[in-house]
Amino acid sequence: MAFTNCSRCGESFHLRFTSSESIEELKRKEDAGEVLCISCFRTINEYDVVELISLNKNVPEAQIGDSGAVVMVHDNRAFEIECVLSDGSTKWLGSFGREQIKWLQSRNE
Repeated sequence: MAFTNCSRCGESFHLRFTSSESIEELKRKEDAGEVLCISCFRTINEYDVVELISLNKNVPEAQIGDSGAVVMVHDNRAFEIECVLSDGSTKWLGSFGREQIKWLQSRNE
């Protein structure tokens, strides 16, 4: 089974090829930095849970790997995200670009 890495978050995932042209297309996309895993490819909606994969200097409390809920979507390119601590208090609330986050699958999906 073939594996590749997401150009955005670095996650390794497997692929299923249907033809030799598929392999050539993958190589082209890898070289161009256009290979995305499902978490980076999927459309993000309000109330989705996301994980930070890069930092925003305007949100100094945020750390890579933090997860938060999307509380507002701006043109599907920018998102207001809130990270909440286990006691229910807000750890941080800030704006992040699509390239800085990846979607997290909920337990129900």
